[in-house]
Amino acid sequence: MEFFDTLLEMAAHVLTMMIFFAAMFICFIFPIILTVKNIIHLVKKDVPQNKKQRCTVITMVTGILLSAFDIALISSYKWDEPVVINEPSELTSLHEPFSSDYALSLFLFALAAAVCLVILSRRKILPPLAAVLCVSGVYGGIILSLFYVSQLSVNLLNSDDVCFLAIPYLILFSVNYIIISARVIRETILLYTAHFRENDIEPKNTLDRHLRKILEKSAGWIWFPLLGIIPITGLLIILCILFGQGPFGIIKAFTETSDWAYSTMISPPPIEYEGHYLCTVAVNGHEKVVKPTRLGIRHGVKIGVNRQLCVANAFEQLIEDKAPRFHKWVRHVYDKYGYPISKHITTKLRADLVYIAMKPLEWLFLITLYLFDNDPESRIAVQYTGRHVREFMKG
Repeated sequence: MEFFDTLLEMAAHVLTMMIFFAAMFICFIFPIILTVKNIIHLVKKDVPQNKKQRCTVITMVTGILLSAFDIALISSYKWDEPVVINEPSELTSLHEPFSSDYALSLFLFALAAAVCLVILSRRKILPPLAAVLCVSGVYGGIILSLFYVSQLSVNLLNSDDVCFLAIPYLILFSVNYIIISARVIRETILLYTAHFRENDIEPKNTLDRHLRKILEKSAGWIWFPLLGIIPITGLLIILCILFGQGPFGIIKAFTETSDWAYSTMISPPPIEYEGHYLCTVAVNGHEKVVKPTRLGIRHGVKIGVNRQLCVANAFEQLIEDKAPRFHKWVRHVYDKYGYPISKHITTKLRADLVYIAMKPLEWLFLITLYLFDNDPESRIAVQYTGRHVREFMKG
């Protein structure tokens, strides 16, 4: 039986390592491989079209997904929230680079640009107006990419580790989009000019004639599609309004931020993280010892909690309700000695030892709660939920 348990543990360990290395490959190595391939496809003309098309689709799909992941990785602080310095659950001291309230607007504009690029990359003849609109969408994507890169580049050299990793890869996707766009627009110009000259097809009406003249002239591919951005943008704005983003959602995605290039908001000053040393114990100790029970909320941040932490906090809440002056003294003593202790709880063993050492006090807190509180378990249960036990009392 022990042999099978050991075998299962080894299999689980191997599987975990495989998942880890696969994630590292997808997040860090694969984007670089795609970039190299896209550069080769731009400069080398004899690459089969199906390979170019496949690489374009993969770049767009993985780029959008990994960008969403990296943006979330940088920060979850909105502009109107103070950054908590040294907060363990956050990897940076910056605010989110794009407003999460208007993330849908940014996604719709990026998706439209990606779809237009993929359609053109198929190198198939489209109706003249459809071709011009697709090129317009690609041009719009290039403009969006430039704003996107400039928004991020202001913190490119930020010393936070997560920024050193996330921002270059976010910029890399935009660089790939521009590289593919340059290749696809060039190929589309050559495709249409060759098609009209070889087939000598007569235009059906005046509009068709003007569109073909534009498609036949390289200069027309530069300037006319810029006008085509207007109806595409109008359509996307209508979609944004329908989804509750408003007509200026794409602009607000960049401006309703703090710490970035186009940010217009002033955030509250940062606050120093003050760790509750029992919070540290609940998170850092061995599960079999400290017995974490659920997630809770402390100062707007998710933390792990256990029974001991909830009992201690319920006790503090009780004395705050019953004897506020005494509570101030208790809080002062705790702030003076508790926080310094938490800085030394850096290993699972130390967390376990603190948990065991606190057991007598936990029992004392529990006895006090059962002596002076009408519903002690309810008070314990609501700790770190953002609610107060008074909310559930009748009368």
